[in-house]
Amino acid sequence: MNRIFRHENIKTWILFAVTLLVGLISYNYLPERIPIHFDAAGNIDRYGGRISIFLAPAVIAAMTLLAEFVRNVDPKRNAYNKFNKQYYMIFFAVSLLMFMIQLYTIAISMNIEILNISIIMPVAIGMLFTVIGNSMPKFKQNFYAGIRTSWTLSDEEIWFKTHRFGGKLWFIGGILMMVTAVLPKNMNFIVLPSLALVLGLLPVIYSYVIYRNKYK
Repeated sequence: MNRIFRHENIKTWILFAVTLLVGLISYNYLPERIPIHFDAAGNIDRYGGRISIFLAPAVIAAMTLLAEFVRNVDPKRNAYNKFNKQYYMIFFAVSLLMFMIQLYTIAISMNIEILNISIIMPVAIGMLFTVIGNSMPKFKQNFYAGIRTSWTLSDEEIWFKTHRFGGKLWFIGGILMMVTAVLPKNMNFIVLPSLALVLGLLPVIYSYVIYRNKYK
């Protein structure tokens, strides 16, 4: 039981309970079909049954359980004790994003006027990247969380330098993602995924470069 409920993840479980309660309260007030996907312009392009309102608590619960599972099967499980706060902060941030999506879905389903999701999502995703970026330098070498390449896993110094670089990059990239909210919708559709791709690739390339420089 202690491996599922920890001091560090209790606020994520509380958020799970909140999203579940919101789903239960709103369920009977929702139409039979609610939006579950939006296109690049923020228009609804897919609907699902109102049972879909429970997707947020389901994802939060599954994600929180998975967080405990992977850290306990990791051969480097003791390393997690050195960055517990940062590890669980990321899952809490993702859970907040799921809660926001749930609230947005309820608002749209009930015809409540709200900002277009094409503006909200770049800001929300950008904030998520800044949170991860701020946490990343504290990550210790492990097999599941962080920038896991053959080069970072083979050398603790390379792991540290890569995560320090990646953390700064993701923090700045997250701010840039938030700024894209003011771009035209058709441009944002290209810029946001391109930014995410760059943020994913550059730390991997960086880890290879510093590995080669160290062991050439």
